[in-house]
Amino acid sequence: MHQKNTIPLWFLAVLTLSGTLAMHIFVSVLPLVGQDFHADLHEVQLTLSIYILGLAIGQLFYGPLADSFGRRPILIFGMLLYSSASIGALFAANIEMLIIMRFLQALGGCTGLLLGRAIVRDTSTGADTTKRLSLMNMMVMFGPGLSPLLGGLLASVSGWRSIFIALSLLGLINLILVYIFIQDSALKRETSIKMVASNYKQLISSPKFIGLTVGGGLATTSMYAFLSVASYIVIQQFGGTLHEVGIYLALIMVGVWIGTFATSRLAGRWSIDRMITIGSSISFVFAIIFLLFCVFNFINVYTVMIPIVCFCIGAGLTSPAALTKALNVNPKIAGSASGIYGCCQMVIGAFCASLSGIGDNPALAAACVLFISCIVAQICFRVAR
Repeated sequence: MHQKNTIPLWFLAVLTLSGTLAMHIFVSVLPLVGQDFHADLHEVQLTLSIYILGLAIGQLFYGPLADSFGRRPILIFGMLLYSSASIGALFAANIEMLIIMRFLQALGGCTGLLLGRAIVRDTSTGADTTKRLSLMNMMVMFGPGLSPLLGGLLASVSGWRSIFIALSLLGLINLILVYIFIQDSALKRETSIKMVASNYKQLISSPKFIGLTVGGGLATTSMYAFLSVASYIVIQQFGGTLHEVGIYLALIMVGVWIGTFATSRLAGRWSIDRMITIGSSISFVFAIIFLLFCVFNFINVYTVMIPIVCFCIGAGLTSPAALTKALNVNPKIAGSASGIYGCCQMVIGAFCASLSGIGDNPALAAACVLFISCIVAQICFRVAR
């Protein structure tokens, strides 16, 4: 049973965004947190890395639970935990307590990240799913660009702790909207835990699903390799400023947005396989171009940003198509599939980001990671077919 007209896409976008918003909004205030708690850089960065770990782990567990007990109860629990942990973080007396609250906050927030995608699959089919996922991604994409600015604004007006007041309110608003829009009778999965476990086992042993999940993860979050060293490349390698770093990061998001917009327009006209092939090929070609510029040390704003933005256009085209196919491998456990896919994205993103820090040439390191990611993604998509 579908709820096509009763679950607005903007609400699913807000649900999905909530999980990652709490990560991005905190980036700009890390130095202030360190000062307040007299904590070193490593301890402060744990508030981010532990949050990412919580997002990854939570999705693996909530997916099967949502397939067994329904979307609504899992979302209600998640939003209550998200708001409660935000209030706990607001009153944290030391860095250790803040880190624990951030982990719990991630375990709550990841329910929206995971089930926003699954509900799109529940309430649509075929090309319509691809189109709706693309449109939702376009809405969600404003988060990484705007949330650090919002975090900085809140911190400057009323201190960094006010961020957690905003996040707890967001969780409560989501909770109310879940009660309004998510009808348990229409979305509850009438599936036993035993059946979900059996389907889950089939899913993780399916070459098609694994190929789409790893390939889609590489196509989507391998760009973290560049994002994590972008400031070093801009400032150290072609003498830019911090202000320019912000502009270039915004351009990258524009690239992903263009690719995702193209997917939303092409859904139904092109097959999903064609979108994946063309999108991943665009990324591959520009990863090679970027690598060649780095190998021959021809580094400037144009030779870095043009290939990277074009790489991201390819990623924006590939990502919703790969996700749609992955969720369609076994629609009965779309929640589990979304959880595994989301966890894989987080792990791949963190791994690619860490690899780009190797050596003393961040542009070359990032280019190598993107190039290898594209090769592995191409192999994965071939396996999936």
